[in-house]
Parts: sequence; structure tokens; C-alpha cells
Amino acid sequence: MPSYDLLIKNGHVIDAANGIDAVMDLGIAGRVVAGVAKDIPESNGRRIIDASGMYVTPGLIDMHAHCTGFAGAMFPEEMCFPYGVTTMVDCGGSGWRTFDQFNKDVVNKSQVRVFALLNIVGQGMQGDVEQDINDMDPELTAEKIRQRSDVLVGVKVAHFSGTGWESIDRGVEAARLSGTFVLVDQNAKPTRTFADMLDRLRPGDGTTHCFGYGKPMIGNDGKVKEYYIEARKRGIKFDVGHGNNSFSFSMAQPALDQGFPPDTISTDMHRMSLHTSRATMTEVMSKFLAMGMPMAEVVARSTWEAAKWINHTEIGTLTPGASADVTILEYQDRPAGLSDSGPTGYRIMQAGGRLVNQLTIKDGVVRFDYDGLSKDDWSETPSTDLDLP
Repeated sequence: MPSYDLLIKNGHVIDAANGIDAVMDLGIAGRVVAGVAKDIPESNGRRIIDASGMYVTPGLIDMHAHCTGFAGAMFPEEMCFPYGVTTMVDCGGSGWRTFDQFNKDVVNKSQVRVFALLNIVGQGMQGDVEQDINDMDPELTAEKIRQRSDVLVGVKVAHFSGTGWESIDRGVEAARLSGTFVLVDQNAKPTRTFADMLDRLRPGDGTTHCFGYGKPMIGNDGKVKEYYIEARKRGIKFDVGHGNNSFSFSMAQPALDQGFPPDTISTDMHRMSLHTSRATMTEVMSKFLAMGMPMAEVVARSTWEAAKWINHTEIGTLTPGASADVTILEYQDRPAGLSDSGPTGYRIMQAGGRLVNQLTIKDGVVRFDYDGLSKDDWSETPSTDLDLP
């Protein structure tokens, strides 16, 4: 009897958790990865997928996307499976007041694995309410995270336009009380500099939109600002969070050239960023390939590094026994124009190609199959009575 329900043959397997970066075969049994090895006989698989010339990776993890909280939010299936994502983190769309409804309406109904960062604002990411200092409650935020630690992985602070540190300090306190981390999206002000903000964060905390044009990591001298370098030495993390307004090649390329890559690659995907700067996981990953990041590093920052940060190391890996979340990516070798985001005018980097997701498997089930790699040919369509009235 075949050992595997699904056997993926001849793909270039990249699994950062296990240091794998080679052509290998991968077998899936039921809902779990059952084997990764060279030259597994086809007789061991009930169904065979030929991944020759393609990359086989753990299901991608999008650390920063939006499926609740504002008009641009998208349902997880439409924003994840077509682009190889099996796990997403909703980035602060809900707060402690609104999480339960979000959990009922979205998390429980989605086939995508959905985690979330809880907004320090009780009402979540709902426009003007994000300025309400009185609704920034560390204790109630931490209490909800502890209550629903199966979904909630940390705290989000974003969009506060006040002059003080209330949102940052209360977000950090909520993360401390809940034993998690805080992820910050905050612009600098004369009374609230970015250097001071990074000093207020703890090891394991981080900031998103790290290559945003409006949060310039690169100084007038063309170098990564020293306080970013010092923050990383202290254990502060940096997430891409591409989005519609938050990624510029003019920040990212010099940073990479100077040895300052992001810790995690993420999309900040919502309806506008999907259609303007093409902020999908495959497209954002392609941009880092175009800037010279090796494929193995791109995959690591889109899988295992995110899994470690959110403290869910049962995913983001192809270790036998892990959930069978698998993505098959094809690098299409043809000229490609890759766009950054709004504040720069959606400027293009010309590239030699881009990544396209061919297949997304979640818990052993094929959820997206672009070219039908897992499907039978139409010529084998079962016969039926064609004379039916």
C-alpha cells in the first residue's frame, strides 16, 4: 500500500527550520508531512505531483495582513490561498471589545489559519477611535490575549497621531502582561522621535513598514541610521508590511546592500494594496529576490522566522509530523516590473522574473492549484449518459 496520500516529486525543497535547500521529494499522509527525502519511489504515493523546476516550501506565513477592522479588509481565503499563504496574522483590526465578533465572523469561518495581533485600542482599527487614549487599556487587552491565546499572539499599536507616548507605552505594557510582543506602526513627530520609540521597545518587540518612505531608515548620507542598527542589536525586530503606502525600493535596496534585511516579509494586504502595488506574498517575495536576497533567505523570512516570532513553531516547517501546509512556487523567467508604493509614486524595479504560486496545500488538502498540478487530465473525464433529456 502507498505510504503517502500525496507525493510531491523533484521539487527544490527549502525548509529553514531543518536547513534543507536541495532537490528532494515530500510525502503527505492525511493532514501531516510524513517524509522528506531524495528519490522516494512513485509507488509510495497515491497521487503524484511533479514539481520539477519549482520550489517546495512550508506554507507561507503573512505576518501583517488585514481581514477585519476597516473597509479595505479582505476575507482570508481570497487574500491568502492564491498567493501560497496558509497562515496569516490579522494586524490589529480588532481590540478587546471587538475580537469576539471578529473571531465568530472570520476566524471560525476561514480555512486559512488565522492568528491576530490585538489592537491596544479596545474598538480596534476603526478610524477616529484609534486616537482615544481612554480606550487604550493594557490590562483588558492582556486579559483578552490570555483568554484567547489560541488565536491572539501579540499587541498592535498603530496610527496614533498624538504628541505623547500613551499608545506605545500602553501597548508595551499589554504585551508584558500577556507574555507576548508588540508590533508598532507609528510615524515620528518632533515630540516623539523614531529613535526614542525604538528605545521604548523590548527585545522581541518590533516595528512594521520598516522600509516605508515616510519612516526613512536611510539617512541623507545614504546609510542605515545608527539607531536602527543599535535597536536590532538589542533584539528589536523589523517587519516589511509592504501595503499601499509603506514600502520604497529607495529604503530597502540600500538597507539590504548594507546588511540590514527585514526579519519577516509580509504584505499589509488589503483591497487597495492588492491592486496598486501588488502587495501579495509572492510579489513582495519577488521584490526581495530582485534586490539580491537569496531565495532561501526570502523563504525563511516568509515562513520560519515568522513562525518563531509569533511563537507557533509547529508551522512554517516541513518537519515530519508537522501540519501539511505546503506551497509550490514557480519562478517565471521573463521581464517583470515590480512596484513599490504610493508615497514614491509607485516606482518600478525591473527584474528578470517573478514568483508565481502554483499550489497551496493546507492541512493536507489542496486549496489552490493554478495550473492543475494535482488534477487529472480532461481526457479521462468519466463517461455519462449523453442522451439525457
